[in-house]
Amino acid sequence: MAKKDVLIRGLDESIYRRAKAAAASKGISVGNAVDEALASWAKGMENAELEDEVKKNQEFVKFNWNKIKKFKGKIAVVSEERLQGVFSTFEEARSFAKKKNKIALVFPIERPPIQREIELGPEMEI
Repeated sequence: MAKKDVLIRGLDESIYRRAKAAAASKGISVGNAVDEALASWAKGMENAELEDEVKKNQEFVKFNWNKIKKFKGKIAVVSEERLQGVFSTFEEARSFAKKKNKIALVFPIERPPIQREIELGPEMEI
């Protein structure tokens, strides 16, 4: 993996000293410690954005449930706070949702969805 030299301005000196001591106690460089911290922070931000989008889609379903439930027995795809499509099979709905490359709720239209499965890209699922 490529490395880059970066100048970070405005660091609190006492925090830097504590981080340097903690890195030394783990036998790693401050650079590696910063890599770990930045990776963790970025992942947390991504997760927060994912959760926010899921909540918005859930609110859309809740607010529009009376319109959506008329498709009972079908499979819904909701993303970008819109009903993107209604499908006969779960496989068709998932395939459509993957093409959108967005966060989507895919659920059978029987009752408002409670559990959810989050897919991160075409091959990763949570």
